[in-house]
Amino acid sequence: MSDRPAVVELRRSVSLLATEWWVPVGLLAGYLLLGGWVVATGIALATAVPTLATTPLATVGSTAITGRDVFALVVWVAAPALAAARLLDHRLSNSYGNLASQYRIDNPGALPAPSGVAMVLAALVALVVGPTPPVVAVLALASAHFLIRTVAYGRRVYSVSSLALFRVLTAVSAASLSAAWLVHGAGLPAPASEWLGRAGVGPVVETGLGVVGVTPGATVGVLVTLPALLAGAYLAVQAAVARRVRARAPLSAPEKRAEQRFPIMPPVSQQARAGAGQANGAGAGTEDAGGATADDVSAVSGPSGADGDGTPADGTPTDGADSGEADEDDTSHTRVFTTDEAIPDGDEAVTAVAAGTDDTDGGDDEWIDDTSIFSPDDGSPDGDDCGVCGESLPADKTVTFCPNCGQQIRD
Repeated sequence: MSDRPAVVELRRSVSLLATEWWVPVGLLAGYLLLGGWVVATGIALATAVPTLATTPLATVGSTAITGRDVFALVVWVAAPALAAARLLDHRLSNSYGNLASQYRIDNPGALPAPSGVAMVLAALVALVVGPTPPVVAVLALASAHFLIRTVAYGRRVYSVSSLALFRVLTAVSAASLSAAWLVHGAGLPAPASEWLGRAGVGPVVETGLGVVGVTPGATVGVLVTLPALLAGAYLAVQAAVARRVRARAPLSAPEKRAEQRFPIMPPVSQQARAGAGQANGAGAGTEDAGGATADDVSAVSGPSGADGDGTPADGTPTDGADSGEADEDDTSHTRVFTTDEAIPDGDEAVTAVAAGTDDTDGGDDEWIDDTSIFSPDDGSPDGDDCGVCGESLPADKTVTFCPNCGQQIRD
């Protein structure tokens, strides 16, 4: 966990804008490609099955739904939306399917901040000036970018981080933009209107507006802002769930993807850890999982720390005369390991434990960073983690390079 202040993290988020040239380029390319796709498929359908446009399949209220309307919903709206969701997922991922490294900042909340501010400003301008074509274009760009940054944020955080959910959000948002294009395209001037008329875009849009019961002017503005509304709803839900997760510290056996980071947990007292350890069966037996002392063990084992059969806790034989005359001060120097203490690693740590020294400095009441495993016994996960991307590595020390980012781990 980095100690960078929020201002530095926000600056890093803003600097990413220089690398996201593909967002406006992709939107412009999608605008042009969708227009060509609509014209080509619409004319092909009218030529191959001319009766499909006049054959009613169902009725919604007083509006008849024809085969061409169903074709438009599937081919002009759903298919481009699925393609856009797949492209965005590929764009935000590295070769291993994890979130690209430039989006793995230490404070994920800074990712959607710049585009969120831009979206609010564009919405205010639209309210003052009106939904003119330039304002609608800026709204569409800000809304799409806000959704993209929110998806990157969601893949980085721990709570409510489902890849399937992000694909659904992206697909629904892309479908909304495709529908906005159809409503917008129906009002384009010649010669574009002539080609779109041959493809049957006008009747399809009239049917859609009749079913929903809205006017064309208001529809375009609502459709282009829907991605931002979905992103904002996700952020609100995620913040509420994340707050509840942090309140349940410590987490028991959490799991995460390599692209995620653990949440910063609140301070956890020894008493709280003991209760969590007992709830998970970690404190079975006579030893208290919350930090038993040498005096506690002596009281349970009988005089001089002996077990019930007269054998001391360390297993050395003794006679009955000495068992009742043990000095209490002698047991105070015995170091008892509890489930709250991590197993020492390294020769220096083993030497310190053997000498009876204690290196703890009250860390149990410190804020735990996002690289920790928050289990009741405060243990570390098996193996190591890559210091660059956080990928978990096997414990047998056979991996030389990180399988996620390629960083050299061992010589």
